Amino acid sequence: MEPEQAIDLIFKELKSAESKHPGWPIDPIHAAAIMAEEAGETLQAAIDFVYKDAPEEKAIIEAAQCGAMAIRFLLGIGTYERSRARQVETK
Repeated sequence: MEPEQAIDLIFKELKSAESKHPGWPIDPIHAAAIMAEEAGETLQAAIDFVYKDAPEEKAIIEAAQCGAMAIRFLLGIGTYERSRARQVETK
């Protein structure tokens, strides 16, 4: 795959995600969690590719979605709230 093709796939996924899920977290922890979830799905697709002979298309799609969420995370920088969660007191 050429770099331009990879970038095109990521931007296609970005537009799709923004359309399907226009809301985005207002804090970096939840935004990063979404990105991490997509990274986990990419890892699972890679495992399936190697150990279950799954087609590479699933890994490509998941990697593009991960890249799209990384872009969404970056677009939120500068707007995220830094409110810290209250801590539970343990005895």
